[in-house]
This record gives sequence, structure tokens and C-alpha cells, in this order.
Amino acid sequence: QFTRFMERLIYKEEQSFRNSFMLWILLAVILLMISGFGLSFYQQFYLHRPYGDTPMTDNGLLWSGIITTAVGGVIFAMLMSGVLVTEIWSDGIRYKFPPLIRKMRFIPLHDIVSAEVGKYSPLLEFGGWGWRKRLLQRKTAYNVSGTTGIRITLKNGSQVVIGTLKREEMKRAVGRMMQPDTHKYSI
Repeated sequence: QFTRFMERLIYKEEQSFRNSFMLWILLAVILLMISGFGLSFYQQFYLHRPYGDTPMTDNGLLWSGIITTAVGGVIFAMLMSGVLVTEIWSDGIRYKFPPLIRKMRFIPLHDIVSAEVGKYSPLLEFGGWGWRKRLLQRKTAYNVSGTTGIRITLKNGSQVVIGTLKREEMKRAVGRMMQPDTHKYSI
């Protein structure tokens, strides 16, 4: 069918954790953990005095430090490369959140009951930022920072919230997508 070629992009937004305070808080926590292990390594390996009230074995301390640093580094690298891409099209909403969601996902317009741009509480409603699921409530959130997003209610009763840093532009784009005549074309 030719309808695929008649769809049009209304709006596109890309958000990165690089501009988010969350990334820098995580970096500070990782550096504090590494410095803590550095202090324990110094005391236990160089001064030959057990570190803490219930010290680990040398091997246990070494492996704990390596694993903690590696996991922290992987999480930091994932956040550095994470970009939330949201596209509003005449036939629905497309989004991806690499490295977690690499392929573009699609929410067709015919499955959307409502799509509203407004304020929400990422901490209270979803427990924070990133890719968040509330299985019992049938809610999913994709966000990088801020407290504004598109709340999409689907026909199956589930909700998807996609964060935005450009409230007014997103509100206009969603309004255009939801208008019945937006996806009709004359040939």
C-alpha cells in the first residue's frame, strides 16, 4: 500500500543524559566508591593492616574493587551513550532509547486513546529517570531529566510516558498528530 509513503514527520526531539545532573551524580558516586576502595587497598596491601572491623581477605577486597569499578564504569558508559529519540508522525509516535532500546518502537495512532503533554513526577510515579516499568499499574516511562512528558493512554488500558524537554513544541506536535485531518491526504 502507498499509505506508508504518505506519513509525515511532524516533530523530532533527542535528549541525552550528558546534559542531565543524574550523570554527574552517578560519576561522583563512582569516584567516591573507587576512592574508598583505594583507601582500603592502601591500608590492607601497603600498610598490611586489615581494613575495617570485619576485614575482607586480600582476594575478596581485590575482586570487590574490580567488580565495583567495572559495573560502575559500564553503567556510566551506558548513560553517556544513552539518547532518547522521540518522533511524532502523522500516523503515531516512534521512539528509541539506545543502548537499551536500539530499534525504533512504534505506537500507532489508532491504538492511542489520548496523548497529553504535561507535568508528572518521575520520582513518585516511576521511582526515577531512565527506562522505568510499573507492571501492576501497566505504566512505562522513558525519560532523561525533567518533569514534563507525553502521557499516552492506549486502548488496552496501559500508559506510556515519554519525557520531553521542549514542552510547547511537543504539545503542538502531539496536537497536530491527534487532529483527525492530519493523517488524511489528497492525491
